[in-house]
Amino acid sequence: MATQQFITVATFIDRVSADIVAERLIAAGIPAAVLGASSQLPSLGFYAPIEVKVNTEDYERAKSLLAADESAE
Repeated sequence: MATQQFITVATFIDRVSADIVAERLIAAGIPAAVLGASSQLPSLGFYAPIEVKVNTEDYERAKSLLAADESAE
């Protein structure tokens, strides 16, 4: 049985932006997960990166989709 490999497709400092990107990917048929949520109190000065991860085989398609979304804005 093969093990899934995950790769970061985008990094954010806020959970909302990460969730929006993950939902865009999922809507396009690319499984995505948000990992590494930072503190609920950003005023404490703790900013851990929040990553949107996809399966390795979906990485190129996910990057292309996000680039197309970005250029459309």
